[in-house]
Amino acid sequence: MEIWNVREMDPTVYKVLVAIFTALTTAVTMIINIPFPTSTGYLNFGDSLVMISGLLLGPMGGFFAGGVGSAMADVALGYLHFAPVTLVVKGIEGLLVGLLATRSRELSIITPWDILGIILGALAMLAGYYSFEYVLFGAAVALEELLFVNWIQVTVGGIIASVVGPIVRKILRDFTGGGEQEPVEIEHVAGQSVVHLKRT
Repeated sequence: MEIWNVREMDPTVYKVLVAIFTALTTAVTMIINIPFPTSTGYLNFGDSLVMISGLLLGPMGGFFAGGVGSAMADVALGYLHFAPVTLVVKGIEGLLVGLLATRSRELSIITPWDILGIILGALAMLAGYYSFEYVLFGAAVALEELLFVNWIQVTVGGIIASVVGPIVRKILRDFTGGGEQEPVEIEHVAGQSVVHLKRT
């Protein structure tokens, strides 16, 4: 058993990964974008990368990659009025996923902490956009986008993150050594205790 601990990762490697996942979040958000005319928003599946970023990079990396990556997509696609709220809402989504995922005790499978983080991140995204659209466009428009756009995004994103995230997390652990090993066996040799560590 091994804890995923991004603080154990080389700082340079961590920064590179944050940059990569920020760019991936932007790209995935832009690849499929279906305009929603009522609020001038759009359906996309960037939430999968927001959540995966949280699972892999922890709260701060999840906030940056999720928030900045998603906001950059808004700007690039011409949805400038959404960019500031996207920065905050998607950032909080990634942060919550990352905050709970750091408690996971397994790397290669989805854990209850991972699932709780994904659920809380999804709820933060739904509540954040609903509040913004309620103020800007009114209750009817906010409810329409909640029912026909946003819940689809976070549901699909959560499923993808649940499947892909743990697999990539274990690959990154093996590649970067960003894990915290635990003692699994103590052997007494010549009067001294020798701790054997095992990767999962």
